Amino acid sequence: MAPENTMLALAMARKCGAHCLETDVQLAKDGELIIFHDDTLERTTDISGHTKWRKYRPWPVNQFDLQELRKLNAGSWFLKTDPFDTVASGAVCKNTLTEIRQQKIPPLRELLTWAAAHRFPVNLEIKELSTRPEDTKLVEKVLNMLQETGTMELSLLSSFHHDYLLQAKALCADVSLAVLADTEHPEDLINYLKHFSAAAYHPQESLCQPELITRLRQAGIMVNCWTVNNMERAQELHRAGAGVITDWPQLLAKDSKTP
Repeated sequence: MAPENTMLALAMARKCGAHCLETDVQLAKDGELIIFHDDTLERTTDISGHTKWRKYRPWPVNQFDLQELRKLNAGSWFLKTDPFDTVASGAVCKNTLTEIRQQKIPPLRELLTWAAAHRFPVNLEIKELSTRPEDTKLVEKVLNMLQETGTMELSLLSSFHHDYLLQAKALCADVSLAVLADTEHPEDLINYLKHFSAAAYHPQESLCQPELITRLRQAGIMVNCWTVNNMERAQELHRAGAGVITDWPQLLAKDSKTP
């Protein structure tokens, strides 16, 4: 009901009853941490309408500094494309339309400051840098930001780039980590996760089976499956003991309250 990775999405997720926000962290050109999913800016901003930046197409995120990124509109695309048919169906109220049009790319600090004020947990997926595997600057910056904003205990760090998770644990023993997987499970899964001292495992939804969920829960590891937009499947996973990451928190929260 709101454009992804915006402050409005965070506020609406909390309002509708979500237990946590999953979002994405990466570096701008000037080293500032921002909330953004894609490698390029075209899909979820109005960058294509800025003629002065036309030569940078396809507009990689890391080629723009925070000040430039904050000039972009990160909400209007949602109204134009209506990715979940929430605008056409009337699920998005008229007052919210104005807020959507005003959304910007948030700095990580803004999001964490809000999370701290509302004691709202966040799952920060660290996006991969095109640098050497031993480059720890992104992980260090994220950890420093968590400490500065007092949100370490509210945050769960996840990544498909598992070296980042090892770096994070080496730099801060108290950080909570989640291992992401997409097409297959790592070999010797439980021992693999224990190697990271992982608090959670985040597999793609099709990899989530009740037996696996039970086995991991018995080993003390939470399971959160992504991306689950079918509410019957979401309830099935809940019954098996897993959490779900969804684009439809309002529907999931509503179903969870149904007797």
